[in-house]
Amino acid sequence: MSRVASFLAWVLALTCLTAVPSVAGSPSDYPEYPYAATDYTEPFRDQFHFSPQNGFMNDVNAPLYYRGVYHLFFQHNPHGLGWDAAVHWGHATSTDLLHWTQQPIALEPGVHTGNLWSGSGWVDVNNVTGLKTGTDDPILLFTNTDGVSIAYSTDGAKTFQMYNGGAKVITDPVESRDPKVQWDPQHNRWVLVTFRAGTGAAFYTSTNLLDWTYRGAYSASWFVECPDLYQLPLDGGSKWVLQDASGEYVIGSLDANGVFVSEWATPQRMEWGVSGAAFPPSTWYAPQTFNQLPNGRVVQLAWQPSNAGVTWTGNASFPVELALQTYPEGIRLTRNPVSEISTIRTSTQTWGSRTITTDPATDPLSDISADTYEINAQFDLTGVTASEFGFRVHARSDGSSDRTVAYGVAGQTLYGASMPPISNQVTIRILVDRGQLEVFGNNGKTVVSDNVAFDSSPASLGLHLYAVGGAVTLTSLSFSPIGSTWTPGPAGTAPASAIASTTRQEFCVDRDVASGKVQLWTCLANSNQTWVLNSSGELTTGGVCLEVPSGQTANLTLVNVASCSGGGNQKWHQGNFGTLVNEVSGRCLDLPEAVFTNGRQLQIYDCVGTRNQSWVGPS
Repeated sequence: MSRVASFLAWVLALTCLTAVPSVAGSPSDYPEYPYAATDYTEPFRDQFHFSPQNGFMNDVNAPLYYRGVYHLFFQHNPHGLGWDAAVHWGHATSTDLLHWTQQPIALEPGVHTGNLWSGSGWVDVNNVTGLKTGTDDPILLFTNTDGVSIAYSTDGAKTFQMYNGGAKVITDPVESRDPKVQWDPQHNRWVLVTFRAGTGAAFYTSTNLLDWTYRGAYSASWFVECPDLYQLPLDGGSKWVLQDASGEYVIGSLDANGVFVSEWATPQRMEWGVSGAAFPPSTWYAPQTFNQLPNGRVVQLAWQPSNAGVTWTGNASFPVELALQTYPEGIRLTRNPVSEISTIRTSTQTWGSRTITTDPATDPLSDISADTYEINAQFDLTGVTASEFGFRVHARSDGSSDRTVAYGVAGQTLYGASMPPISNQVTIRILVDRGQLEVFGNNGKTVVSDNVAFDSSPASLGLHLYAVGGAVTLTSLSFSPIGSTWTPGPAGTAPASAIASTTRQEFCVDRDVASGKVQLWTCLANSNQTWVLNSSGELTTGGVCLEVPSGQTANLTLVNVASCSGGGNQKWHQGNFGTLVNEVSGRCLDLPEAVFTNGRQLQIYDCVGTRNQSWVGPS
């Protein structure tokens, strides 16, 4: 589980989890399921990246493959939009890595024992554990902190129960967490690696997945939690890769004891987005690879913290396939979108070789208007005179855009990341979703992931290829709109038209009829707490509008309701992290000092995305 000081400052104080007897779960045990219904079209909801139907998502956990189905587990708070110490394991399934269906909660405090923090999974296809009871192979999930406990399923991951009552199969006196299990074919056994705070990683081995022996440690000051360990082919052989949550990695081997031995003194980076558990600004963290994929594929997903909407926070990166390749400077890991992406392209336009200059007439994309799409481009830098070239994404007629994906010729950088040309060639591949931008350079050697709250209004859907200060040769270009991978989620109770605190959902935004003040009050499901955000941006209740008093825009200004006038002081929109933003002041609806008590009058304050500014609703 990711724990960074700046992140924890954002969430509620930690509370200790009390161990309780373990029982086999079933959907009826999980009051959070089914989730509130959604059609996955909310503002900023990614259309071809996984995000939870509702609630908060962080670390990707235990991605695995079983009988034609990909299983994705993830750290989850189904009760709100921020992290909660009472961690759950969310669960989603797919048959193609693209179209995901959310399943009931996999692991739940009170149903499953221990600290249910990040971990991994394995399908026991040979029943070495002896846990098989029917036709399904046991599926094991490894979790807990300062040691490892096992939850297992005998019904194809529909329900899980704790092995041996949740007793730890590994204990560690050092602060440790995030177990990753992997098969070691060279030594015919499983190896398990955990993060050890301040020292690196600890290694264990087993021949039955239940009984583990400590083998030693890999010491590295750079190593930061959520380890992953996997083998990749290279030049007729293979290398082990050990990586941490930030995307730093080393290559090497497992020795006879089962401990990783690195070939490098310092790590390389596989990702150049903003890495960390604090959001914003983090855009990519805690990657994990699927276990037991067919044909030896190694596919990776990561948590992207800074994508947020009204009913959810966090998403998964687009699945990428990993490979090792030898370059003049040495061996490097590459990451490229899985080939299944071809099935969700709705069409493709292509352009051949041409010169791109400062003249807008040389831009082949000038007539494009699109929301979610893929770009593939190759440039020849022979004779280049441009100082910069690239793509302006979600561009507008005034020349502004939400993002510029630029290649700087002198600095040899792509979107801020170092990327020297290869044989004087530069390739750029871009995935654009409603809350997500992924940039792949030189066939996945350089990758930058970003969370962006893209403006998807019709006036902001432009796309441009440009050059600055001269010319560059475009060798080839393709543009493909990407369709939505969502189908409506499992039916639930549609959310009421209340505005509730995401942190304390028993409290709602309330109108005091007598005084006109707007306050916090226990949710009563009455007309004083029923709000509608209309197409004009007005938040209305009982025929009046929520407003910031006319002419007042300063922090701490108290809000009230008044007759609807159509003024900007009565216009609101839903911002990041569940915020409600006033049009004129640019400030957010705020609960002063996060004091949750009846009658506390609400105000506006600078938008900082903290829990006293995060709201669920209105629908």
